[in-house]
Amino acid sequence: MSTPVVSTCSLAQIPTTKIRPVKNFHPNICGDQFVAYIPEDKVTRACKEEQVEDLKKEGRRKLMAATAASPSQLLNFIDAVQLLGVAYHFEGEIEEALQNIYDSFHDANDMDGDDLYNIAL
Repeated sequence: MSTPVVSTCSLAQIPTTKIRPVKNFHPNICGDQFVAYIPEDKVTRACKEEQVEDLKKEGRRKLMAATAASPSQLLNFIDAVQLLGVAYHFEGEIEEALQNIYDSFHDANDMDGDDLYNIAL
């Protein structure tokens, strides 16, 4: 036969939830900018993508203009593009320009007129 289970736990032994104090933090400096995010519409996004493409074309044009100039100006321009972090858009053009500089200096062996800064670049 089974014996009935008798609970030895009374209500006084059950822990009650503690009431924690509420802390009032200062308002966020960003406000609710990220909470109330509204995505761009298709027209605005298309306009921004067009602006990005125009800027890429202008960057390529300036890179080609710097190629026609002296090699030190080209190296300074490539360095600036890399420091800005947008060199991945112009990888092919940069590789081609650097190969042209290497070929022209390798064939001419004319490194006497350059300073240490240009050689380091």
